[in-house]
Amino acid sequence: MEDRQLLGWMNHRVYPTFAMLIAFFMIFTPIFAFISVSKWWSDNPGIDHIIRIGLLIVLIAVTLFTLLMAWGMLLDVKALVSSMSAEFASSDFGKTFKGFVAFGVVFTILILGTAVGLGLLVFSADFRS
Repeated sequence: MEDRQLLGWMNHRVYPTFAMLIAFFMIFTPIFAFISVSKWWSDNPGIDHIIRIGLLIVLIAVTLFTLLMAWGMLLDVKALVSSMSAEFASSDFGKTFKGFVAFGVVFTILILGTAVGLGLLVFSADFRS
């Protein structure tokens, strides 16, 4: 792969993955937390249980999707590095394609930690006064 081919790859993989990470941490998480805290609008414990299960299913689905996108991008970077032309790999920009496993580990910890915290919030004690 040469540097002129990199733009298409970034448009295909990198930008959507970062968009999903931003959506997960800045949109989904606060909305999910708000719904979890304010879910006790009924006095029926059966409805509260159904809401908890529904929230848990949504949490698992969005978390897995976000993790799969992040690790899919990392595997694509690994494939990109293995198919770089010698000229591109020796350039200053080509030499920066290292250390992406650390990125994957950090974001895996952040994503799973957020999901666990939200899961605890869903099944925590009632916030009713």
